[in-house]
Amino acid sequence: MVKWIPAENGGTIGQLGTENGVILKDEEWPHTGRITLEEDREKASITCGLYGTFFHTAYTSVENGSQLYARMKAALEDSPDDLEPLMDWCAWFVHEFQ
Repeated sequence: MVKWIPAENGGTIGQLGTENGVILKDEEWPHTGRITLEEDREKASITCGLYGTFFHTAYTSVENGSQLYARMKAALEDSPDDLEPLMDWCAWFVHEFQ
């Protein structure tokens, strides 16, 4: 089971994020990856990545932000360890969460 922790000890919550929204959730999978949910008046954005492999940002409505965040987080947890399947997985992830 993956143990996520608050990124930067929770200090980013309420701050302005990379997509110019307010950060609502920001979690790190230690030494592996990170996922951040932010919202502005018009949209939610989820930025995530696996360190040294990829990062991706997806956009949705404010109403669907938490649901998309949960789906993306679960998908990150299912990422493979081996490089070749990981590259295929990354392509799938980006396509799944456009």
